[in-house]
This record gives sequence, structure tokens and C-alpha cells, in this order.
Amino acid sequence: MYNYYPLSHSSKINLYPVELVATDCIEVEEQNLGPASKEILKNSINNWSKALRGKMSFALKLAGLEEDSHQMVFSNTGLMSEFASLKTIKDIEAFSKKYGLLGIKHPDSEQVNSQTPLIKATLQPAFIFINYGFSVFEPIELWQWHINEVQKILRLYHAVRKASSDELIYEIVEIKMHSGMFGSLTEDKEITDRYFVQWINGEEILMLPEHFEEKPLLEIAQYTLAKILESRISDGINLATGDLISNPSTKGFMITELRYTRYLLAAIYYDLWQTINDSKNIYLCDNENCRLPFVKSGRKKYCNEACKQEAYRIRLKKTEREG
Repeated sequence: MYNYYPLSHSSKINLYPVELVATDCIEVEEQNLGPASKEILKNSINNWSKALRGKMSFALKLAGLEEDSHQMVFSNTGLMSEFASLKTIKDIEAFSKKYGLLGIKHPDSEQVNSQTPLIKATLQPAFIFINYGFSVFEPIELWQWHINEVQKILRLYHAVRKASSDELIYEIVEIKMHSGMFGSLTEDKEITDRYFVQWINGEEILMLPEHFEEKPLLEIAQYTLAKILESRISDGINLATGDLISNPSTKGFMITELRYTRYLLAAIYYDLWQTINDSKNIYLCDNENCRLPFVKSGRKKYCNEACKQEAYRIRLKKTEREG
């Protein structure tokens, strides 16, 4: 029941129905999914609940079989911007009904049941929220984490594009030194100090290569953008054969390349990758209560129509107070 999302062209895809559910109200036996998917759903609910320590609120889940699917023409262009502008659970639900589930599989049973400290330490969003795979159930917390992740990446890209000094970049990321035994063979290593790039909220992004430690902040920020996007799409993108273009004069031919993904989330991050490669400008929403980053088209000042209306109401209230 995989979708194949085209990345280099528009194409029709089959979409299965998705519904928003309260996680404490799901009766697996009543689901119209077939025996195999019901078993996956049962394991997903159980493993996500353990991984999130029972703090799940709502979730999106598959809500039908192949005969319940419908077709739509899918284009990857603008997908990332639409995803980054999602603010409420209702917004997320509408997006999932339009495009499907993200495609992040539930954590392994061995992982969530382990009592080993090192394994239990991997039950963090940066580890369990990026594993591509077949999915029938996704906690809303998973969606919110990736929405926030895309927004942070866009803010960093905006800062890199606009930076006339390091100050703007330091509002998004910081560089901290950590002591530890780094590398795959830690038993053969001594405790050393290494620099890490992390979001301003303290969440680590990556360890800097030693040859990057003395580079200007702008280069470090550019490197960080490249590596974080590489990590988000490397397991999700596939190549396929496109058209065969013959050259009669040489009797040779060229095989055009098509890209596609089975996972909606990989399509979102790929669109973000292309946004950076195409040097598109990122703007911050003019609504003072929003200020989310978005790809501007035309004279657009707001990330969506709701923000435009809210900004209008704010201006009216200011005018009334000043009057």
C-alpha cells in the first residue's frame, strides 16, 4: 500500500484515506484494514505509546483498504512551504487527508522494551522520528516535530541568505563544546573536546568536522544546512528510468533520470532541498503573531490567508486604540 510520490514531474498517485483519532479511543478490532495492517496498527500504537512514554494525544492513521483509495495529481512544487505553514491539529488533519501519511515507521519492539541505558537513550525524536518505512499510524507529535524542524531549517536558510553579520545566524543556531569519547571505536579513544552545532533551544544537530572548527560562522551554517537535509532525505529518495533519448549520428542514447519517493516526508524535505538549490528567497510572515518563514510568490506578505486576515484585524484594533 505504498504511494509513489514523483519528485521530478507531476503524476497521478493513489491515496488511501487518513483520519484523525484520539489515541485513547482506538479499537483495533473495528478497523477496516485487513489482518496484516491491523497487526501493524496494534504494534504501532503500543510501540509509539512506550516510546513517547504514554504522552500521545492524537494520531493520524490509515482508514481504509485499496478499494477505498482515490487518485490525485501530485506535484512536489510548493509542498514544503504548505507543510511549514501548518499550525493547528485541524491544519495537519487537512494536509494528511490531501497527501497521506508521512511514512515514518514505528520504533522497534526491542528498542522500546529494552532496559539498556544506551538503547533507552535513543528514544528521542531525533532518532525515532526519522525512520522511513511503511506506516499505518503516526502520532500528531511526530508531525509537529517535523513541521517545527522544517521551520527551523527555513529560518536558518533565511538567516544565511540575509546575514550581514553573525548575529542573525546566532539567533537560530549556536556552537557548543562537548567533552566525550567520539567515534565508532570509543573504547580506544580518550576523552576529547569537540564542537557541536545545535539549535538555539539546545537540541544538537551535528558534530563539526575538525577542519571546520575555525571556519567562519556563515560557512558552518551552510555546511549545517547541507548535512541536516542530507540526513533527512538520504534514505527516502529513489531513482527510476525515464525516457530513452537516441542519437542516430552516434548510435548512442541517453537515459533520463526520474526521482520518486515512497514517503511523503521525503518529498517535503526534497522540496526544501530544491528551494535552497534554486536560491529562492525566504520571507517571514508579516503577521506579528506568526512570523513563520515561507517562500514568497508575487507580492505576498503572509504565509496564508488566515494570517492575512489576522494581521488586518490587528491593524484595525490599533487604529481604534489610536483613534
